[in-house]
Amino acid sequence: MMKRITLNFIIDTFSFLILIGLACTGAIIRYVLPPGTGGRGRLLHEGRGGEHIEQLWSMTRHEWGDIHFALAVLFIILMAIHIFLHWTWIKSYVKSLLRSSRL
Repeated sequence: MMKRITLNFIIDTFSFLILIGLACTGAIIRYVLPPGTGGRGRLLHEGRGGEHIEQLWSMTRHEWGDIHFALAVLFIILMAIHIFLHWTWIKSYVKSLLRSSRL
């Protein structure tokens, strides 16, 4: 069986990578393929004659949104596992906070 510290490291590493993916897909949705502009990207084509972008790497805004959503669900699952793996520490810390606030 895998050591708990190794499992924590793997979960935390994947969580960080998923978070990077969320930031990247969010930026693509927000700045490269924003809604209501007919595909006119704000960052990539600002000041370049207003070229229209309807796809990035053969994917539309909605397809990028699907990836973004899937990454968000995966991130929530990984965070739930992270909290589960640290639950003993969380309980101890909250108890210590409650004890110190009574003094």
